[in-house]
Amino acid sequence: MVERPDPFARRLTLGGLFELFFVAAVVSLLLIRGGLALSGFPKVGGGGLHIAHMLWGGLLMLTSLLLLLGFIGRRALALAAVVSGIGFGTFIDEVGKFITSDNDYFFRPAVSVVYVTFVVLFLVARGLESRRRYSERELLANAFEVAREVHLTNRRPSHSAPVVAYLREHSGDDPVLVAIREVLERAHHRPPALPAPLRRAQRAVFRAYLSLVDSDGLGLVIGALFVGYAAFVVLTAGVAIAVYRSAPPPSPFGSGGIAFTGLVASNVVSALLIVFAAVRLRASRLDALAWFDRAVTVDLLLGQVFAFYLLQFGALVGVGVDVLVLVILRGAMRTERHIELHRHDLSS
Repeated sequence: MVERPDPFARRLTLGGLFELFFVAAVVSLLLIRGGLALSGFPKVGGGGLHIAHMLWGGLLMLTSLLLLLGFIGRRALALAAVVSGIGFGTFIDEVGKFITSDNDYFFRPAVSVVYVTFVVLFLVARGLESRRRYSERELLANAFEVAREVHLTNRRPSHSAPVVAYLREHSGDDPVLVAIREVLERAHHRPPALPAPLRRAQRAVFRAYLSLVDSDGLGLVIGALFVGYAAFVVLTAGVAIAVYRSAPPPSPFGSGGIAFTGLVASNVVSALLIVFAAVRLRASRLDALAWFDRAVTVDLLLGQVFAFYLLQFGALVGVGVDVLVLVILRGAMRTERHIELHRHDLSS
């Protein structure tokens, strides 16, 4: 069956480039807000003029476009992702001025708008990355790009394994594909190694996890993590309520009440998912971790939207906790899959 032509073939490095963009955008936004707060929000310009830093954001995004249009290679792509991320973070910081009639930079819902924008962009990026397996046309298109990288850097990039596997199976007698396959197979394949301190820390964490598994103490640690995170969710709601206690909303859906209602509803959903994860812990540790992961994701993508409205940038603490817990959970889930695979190999 002939594949339907797809004019928008995805890069194999799609996820990494989007991550660079997001990190650069978030860091630039936080640095700008923090710097302006420390300096008393000064104005650049005079005599009726005000040079908004949104203009610098547009200039940086223009620079990234010129990089993409004028240069080839992964370095240009990575640099464009970082520069465009910085530009977008600088641009979106002033969204409050452009959704209010009085150009209010401090418009309270603006922080939530920024957060929702980042969440939507993140979900779109994830959807593009995982919407379906890479087609043969996409793998073939990436093969030419990887071959170009080998020519430019004398090294085969770490994401080239699917391309090499595809070429070994489908190159046949096509001289061009055979030549690309031979170039890739001859190229040095040295993925960039982690710095020595990080490698030692990674091995230490893995050994500690295995020792907890062997001593049957892992269930207690995971249970304590469940309880601790549930307490954090309740504490976040309590702080938000305390902040607004002096001016309570007239009804659950009145001014500010939507944020309260949304925060409480998302906290209830997260709590129910944590309870279900705790129930699943006896049957399957990996399954329990997956449900706990869903609970944290709900709070990160939904609960923190309302927390940002209520607490403004004070909600960054909650985002930091959510991200840290997700990193721990994803590492534990990878280790659990490795352990289960090892057990399966031994049993077979």
